[in-house]
Amino acid sequence: MAKIFVFDERMGERISDEIIAHCHQCGAPCDSHTNCKNDGCHLLFIQCPVCAEKYKGCCSEICCEESALPPEEQRRRRAGRENGNKIFNKSRGRLNTTLGIPDPTE
Repeated sequence: MAKIFVFDERMGERISDEIIAHCHQCGAPCDSHTNCKNDGCHLLFIQCPVCAEKYKGCCSEICCEESALPPEEQRRRRAGRENGNKIFNKSRGRLNTTLGIPDPTE
C-alpha cells in the first residue's frame, strides 16, 4: 500500500512512496482523492494533476460545463435530477456515468 484513504479533509495518508492507484479519467499513476467540484455531483474519485487542470477539478466534461454556469442555472438543472448517477466500477478501472463521459482509451 502506498496511500490509505482517511475520512477527513486529508483524504489520504501516505505510508510509502509507491503509487498503486490510477487516475479514474486517464489511467495515469496517481493516488490523489478529490471530490468533483460541481456542486451537483461531489463524486469522490482519483484524479491526476493533468486531468484536474483539464476538467477544472470536475469528474467529467459535463460537470465541468455545468459548474461554469451561473448558480441559478446550476440549481435549475439539479432540480429533480436523480442523485447517484455516477459510479466508479473497480472491475472496469475507469469512471463510468450515465451522463456519457467519453472513455479516455477511445
